[in-house]
Parts: sequence; C-alpha cells; structure tokens
Amino acid sequence: MLRTVVLTVLGTLVAWYLLAVASFAFSKQGFNNRFSEVAIQHHWWYLVWSNVVVLKGYLLVAAGYVAVIYPLIRLWARFQTFGRRGIVWRVLLLCALMYGFFIFRLMLEKPYFGDYSYLLGWYDALGAWCGVWAQDVLHALVAQVFPLLALSAAAGFYLFELRRWFARAARPLIFSVAAVAGLLGLLAVSGHGVNRVPDAAELAGGRKRPKNIVILGSDSLRADHLSCNGYHRPTSPNIDRIAAKGVNFDRCLTPIASTLESLTSMFSSQYPHTHGVRHMFPNRGMVDRANREAPSLGAALQRLGYDTAVIGDWCACGFNELPMGFKDIIVSDFDNFRVYMSEAVFLHHQILPLFFDNHVGHMLFPRLKSFASYMTPEVVTDQVIERLEQRAADGRPFLLLGYYSCTHLPYKTPTHYAKLWTDPKYDGPHKHELALNVDQFIGETDINEKWSKLPQKEVEQITALYDGCVRMFDDSVGRVVAALEKQGLLEDTIILITGDHGDDLFEPNCTFGHGTTFNGGDQANHVPAIFHIPGMEKPLRHSRVVRTIDFAPTLLDLVGAPAEPRFEGTSLAPVIRGEKEKLDLAFFGESSYLFFRRKIPGEQPLFIPPMDETTFIDPDFDFHFVLKDKFQDAVLKTKEHCVRTERFKYVRTPGVSHSIERLFDLRDDPHCERDVKRLYPDVKARLSAALDQWLTTRVQSTTQEIYGILGEDTQKPLEQ
Repeated sequence: MLRTVVLTVLGTLVAWYLLAVASFAFSKQGFNNRFSEVAIQHHWWYLVWSNVVVLKGYLLVAAGYVAVIYPLIRLWARFQTFGRRGIVWRVLLLCALMYGFFIFRLMLEKPYFGDYSYLLGWYDALGAWCGVWAQDVLHALVAQVFPLLALSAAAGFYLFELRRWFARAARPLIFSVAAVAGLLGLLAVSGHGVNRVPDAAELAGGRKRPKNIVILGSDSLRADHLSCNGYHRPTSPNIDRIAAKGVNFDRCLTPIASTLESLTSMFSSQYPHTHGVRHMFPNRGMVDRANREAPSLGAALQRLGYDTAVIGDWCACGFNELPMGFKDIIVSDFDNFRVYMSEAVFLHHQILPLFFDNHVGHMLFPRLKSFASYMTPEVVTDQVIERLEQRAADGRPFLLLGYYSCTHLPYKTPTHYAKLWTDPKYDGPHKHELALNVDQFIGETDINEKWSKLPQKEVEQITALYDGCVRMFDDSVGRVVAALEKQGLLEDTIILITGDHGDDLFEPNCTFGHGTTFNGGDQANHVPAIFHIPGMEKPLRHSRVVRTIDFAPTLLDLVGAPAEPRFEGTSLAPVIRGEKEKLDLAFFGESSYLFFRRKIPGEQPLFIPPMDETTFIDPDFDFHFVLKDKFQDAVLKTKEHCVRTERFKYVRTPGVSHSIERLFDLRDDPHCERDVKRLYPDVKARLSAALDQWLTTRVQSTTQEIYGILGEDTQKPLEQ
C-alpha cells in the first residue's frame, strides 16, 4: 500500500511538472515586449535550469503529500476493502483535493502568487447568488476545517502507530517523556514564550537607553486616503490611533514621486539633483556616486551604535543598490532581470508557492527572498516582528524600516480586502485588481490617452480596490505596534508612518501612476507623515507644508544625535516640541522618468520613446534595467519642475518650442484645473525666480523669502 501511494503521488507530480513546463514554454510565445525577446534569445539556458531547480520543491511536496495521504488511505481501508486500483484512484482523488485546497487558499489569501482570475468566476457567482456569507463559509470550510481534519487524522494515525510500537517495546514512559521533551524543544526553537521582555524598571528609570526608530511605509500611499486625514472610508483604524496620540503632518510632500529617487532623498535628506539619482533606471556610476558621497540617516545612527535594518518586499528592492546606511538589507530584488526570469518560471509551477513564504522554503530556495511575489506583506510583517524580538532581547538601539508594496499598482490584495468597499455587482475588467497590460505599459507612450476615457464606475471600482490596499497596510501597522507593546519597546520607540509617494487615481488632468507629471493636485507627491513620539503630552496636527527630506534631520534631532551638515532638509522637531508654530517651508520638486505623453491643452510638451526602447539589461550591473546613455540627457530635459507654497503652485514643463509655465491658486483650485499666471504675474515671477535659484545654486527659499514680509495671502488678482 505504501509503495502504491508513493508511486501514484510521484506520477501525479511528474504530470503536474510537465504541464507547468509546457505552460511556461507556450506562454513565453505570447509576450510582446522586447525584454521577453532578450530572455528567450540570450538567456534560454538560464530558463531551462530554473525549471530544473524547482524539482527540489516537487520532492518536498511529494513527501508532504505521502505523509498526509498514506494514513488517510490506511484509515479508509479499515472501512472498505479495495485493491491496488482502488488505492490509485483514491490517492489521485486526495491529490486533487489537496491541490484544489492549495490553489483555493492562494486565490483568496495570496493572490500575488499568480493569476487566478480564471477561477474567481464561480466564487464571485456564489457571492452574487447567496451573499457574502456563503463565500465566508466556503472559505472557512476549505481553508480551515478541511486542513485541520486532514492533519488531525494523519497526526492521530502516526501517534497511534508510534504509541503502539512503544507499547510493544514496553517503553510507554519513555515515549511520554520524549513527547514532552520534543514539545518543549519545539517551543524553544520557535522562540515562542522564551523571548526576554525588558522589565519596567529598565525602561522607566535609571539608565534609559537611546530611543529606537521604526519607520513603516507603503509604496504609493496617499495621505488623503487615510481616515485620520478626513477620508470618508475607515481605511486606517490602526494608523488613526497613532495619529490621535501623536503628531500628524497632514501636508507632507516628496520632492520626486518615484520610489528609488524618493527613498534616496528621504534617507539622504538631499534633493535628486544633489545626490544624483534622477530617474528609476540609474547606471552603476550614478549608484556608486550616491553611495560614496550622499549622507544618510542610517550611517549617522550606525556611528552611534544603532542596529540598522530594512525589511521589505519588491518595492524596497532599491536598497540592494542604495542601502542608505542600513547595514542589514532583507528585501526582494525585483529590478534584477535574472530574478525576474526565475520568478516567471516559479509562478508557472503553482504547486510551489504554498511552501515559499516560510523559513523552510527560504532554506530550500534562498533566492525566493528576492522574488516580488513571495516576499508578501505578511512575510514582511513577520520578519519585522522577529527583528523587534531580537532587539528586545539584546537591548541594542535600532533603526528599522519596514517597507511594503500593499498600495502599489495593480492594487491586488487577498479577497477579503478587495471586497471591503467594491461593488459586489461590478463585473468589469477591474474586479479584483487594476487590469493593466504590462506590454502596453512599457511599450507605448500613448496609453495615458486610452485610460483618460475610463468611465466613472470603473474609476470608483479601482479607487475602492486601492482603499482595500490601504486597509491591508494598516493591519500590518497594527501588528507591528502590537509587537512593540508586547516586547516593552513602544514607549522607547519613535514610529513614523509614511510612503515614498502617492498615486494618481483619475483626478482631473491625470489617470493612474505617479512621477510623470505635476498635472492635477498634490496626490502623487502627498504622503502621510504620522509620528508616535514617546512622552508627548498632547497630540499635534500640523497642516503647513513639510517635506520627506525633513524626516532624517527630524529623527536625528528627536533622538539627540548630532546634526548632519550635508542634509538639505529641516528638522521638524521644534514644531513637535512646541517651540515653533511654523517653519515657512516651501516645496521644490521634479518629475521622474516619463512613461506617458503629457497632455497640456494648447501646448506641445516634450516626450521620450517607450521604456523598452530607452532601457537595456546591463549584465555588468547585476542584470539591472539601465537607461541607455543616449537617452540620459533626454530624460533630464523632459523633467517638469515645481515650486509650491501654502497657496500657490508653479509648474514649469519643457515644451517642443519653449518652456510651458503654469500657476495655480490651490486655495480655490485644488486639482489645478485653471492656470492663473496672467492674473498673478508677480507671484509667477517670484516662484519662477525661486525655482531657478534652487536648480542652479541648490539654495531653497522659504515662503517669507519668496513673498516678503506681507506673505502670499495678501496677493490679489489683476482684475481686483
């Protein structure tokens, strides 16, 4: 019976393996972008080897299947007599049930592991016919009851067999002692219940250790979609609790709305034209220069003995090349073309992801930690909490960044988040995520024109999906804060909730994405800046302009560390401590790599060819996507620049024949739909001069220096 079970399981998995390889081979024929052509023509041997490597995972799955199925077949045989054929079809049935269970679990709880839209139709139909409760019941039965019964039956069988063996050997006492010892050993190895929690005396009095810093961020997190900032949906209950007792800078802007450049600016406290990372496809020379010359929050704290670490998923991959002073980098490496190819292979073997968001999978396939789909938000949070437990045990001060992709395109989450605010009757292309064709995105520059005609119901659906993503990040924040409290670290730790940039969600004059234009309002550059400050007597809400380049000097100030003279940001600590009410900060910003053609009525902005023409895969830079040398100047010449104060926003766009200047009065026009430069020529001249000074001398003006002692609120239009 055991031999038949083993052979049947192996035969089943061999068939699944061959089907997965065939699926991968045929699917590659359907790709249209040039990077797929490069993969097939120049890296075919690497793709073949990646398909061979996954066999280790199949063997692990086979062992698990046999361990569960064999006792179930033995138990079945006690109630019904059957021969070898009976064993085979029963094993096949149980294999199919287990495979269905795993795929169902992935579909609902870990959709990032593949495209399961072909399976979601019947699940959505069940919800439409019977209501959401039917989906929840099915989810519980399949994801909880079924595995519990199967594992309990298998575990009971093996325990019974072991006890029977020990009983025959007249050693029941040894068995019992060994069982207890094994359980205690398992608890010790897992760390459960044995982590040291600092006692209250250590934290409350005597020699108090330096304050720790935890920064939690999500890519593309919009400040105006948090309920603590007035959003109409309860998207952020955990973050709201932090804001209610801490500091909320509700008008914080990043100088560039693109992840790599923005995070480099955040942690170096320098503008892109200072640290030199001006777009998302830098070459090795640009990266080496930034690593060599740019200051960083992490390096400043390392010199003071801090443990510094960043833990994140694929949106944090830039820290592999630009660590910004973080010593331990535990992130995906999505920008590496070979990692991208390996992940494409693994995603076709749908039996594998079940084991690869855990320590066993990471030991079996170390490169999995570099995969975007496997370093999920849940895994990021687990590792952040594990790091906190380590620091609680050794008492070392720390700077820890947990960085997530929760709110990034295509807004794909487990179904219980996606269902929070979407219309259950909606049956369009964006039912579970933003339906984005990657080939069109990287191979066209006019895709923005197509998306600008999206109907309102589609916009509402996509926005609701995004809001579910915000709640997912908020739940991760809640878990981390709970861990800090459990470990006795909360009142000795500064927490900062933020993002690298926001996102366009089809506001006036924009569609989706970020970093390509300053069209519309502030949504692409507007990020949360919410602090938990130990010892604060009363909360503070500050509604004047601050910048993400101000974070690093602020945090150094708050922990009592020496200031870094090369930082270009300003410490916000005087406002936090109540020493000042305002800092008169102005926002200076630039756009990044131009994916879309900009659209300005009556004008002709510059543009560049699509991504698959302007970039290449550099084998000498760890197979990263790099901008071709001949397009370096072109990308810089297409950059929009912006200077924004409390009331006015001035945007300068490179045009085919001349620069395009626009001025917006944000007090009356938050989405920047009416150009008022002719009504306020003096304001335009002042902001233009401030922008020129910033670009040429890197000197940034305050609002008082721009407008003078009377300020901007006294400015009147020419008609009056």
